[in-house]
Amino acid sequence: MHTVLALLTDNKFHSGEELGVALGVTRAAVWKKLKKLEAIGVTVHSVKGRGYRLPSVIELLSESSLRDCGLPDTVNVELAFETESTNQDAKRYINEGKPLPALISVERQTKGKGRRGRHWESGVAKNLTLSFAWRFENGPSVVEGLSLAAGVAVARVLKKMGIPNPGLKWPNDIQVDGQKICGILLEMVADQDVCDVIIGIGLNIEMDEAFMVSVDQPWTDLVSRVEPRPSRNTILAELTKELVGVCELFEGGHGMKHFQHHWQAYDVLFNQFVTVSSVAQQRQGIARGIDSKGALLIEENGELIALHGGEISVRKG
Repeated sequence: MHTVLALLTDNKFHSGEELGVALGVTRAAVWKKLKKLEAIGVTVHSVKGRGYRLPSVIELLSESSLRDCGLPDTVNVELAFETESTNQDAKRYINEGKPLPALISVERQTKGKGRRGRHWESGVAKNLTLSFAWRFENGPSVVEGLSLAAGVAVARVLKKMGIPNPGLKWPNDIQVDGQKICGILLEMVADQDVCDVIIGIGLNIEMDEAFMVSVDQPWTDLVSRVEPRPSRNTILAELTKELVGVCELFEGGHGMKHFQHHWQAYDVLFNQFVTVSSVAQQRQGIARGIDSKGALLIEENGELIALHGGEISVRKG
């Protein structure tokens, strides 16, 4: 499906015969491939006598484009059209002993998960679904607060892309004007000596309303907020560069202490009355930022309490 989609990215009409020659298949086989694209949510316009085209230009990810956008040569790249989960692919990549750091991204993710097992929709060739894997030679002790620092990396890239006011909601939601635009899921593969960390990111570039009907929170995307249309390859390259910088600082032992004040500059909960819920309890208080380990600070009845990550939900009010 990737090949036929690549032939249609220019938003121009292509006849079935032309597509068949390019793909080395019959016109009937072309029609079947286009129907498969439509089945996964890609709109294909068909006009008798003119052929097939997409309703708008799309940009597919490519390693050459990523390198042209400044992706470091030290980062290994694996791109695919479709997968169930880039984080699962990253785990397999690590288990196969392939070199790190590594960037794994796809045009379509079918079974991605966010925090607390929520399904994460990606659409087809419209958003960014990626996993960035890094090996910390100093073991798991140095990665405390890494997911929050990754949020800072995303916020910085959003500002570069023209979003003036990205916000971070503890622990790892990125928002614009109270609407979620990105989520982060961190996973570790650790032993006593080294710690391989997978930073999974889903960033809304152009969300399809039909894909978001089941989402139970306000959301937004980049194309509805910035012009001209941002390049997916540029965003992915910039984000990866930021993540490399984050991981280098953590590897050097600087960790969350370096990012604490950067994170708090984007904190959407600061000085807000919040309700914090977990399986075991619910508590309320005033959000007072984060500590040097990335824990959420809550002022409750005059006492400052540090709450660490896990299965915790935080909302205003």
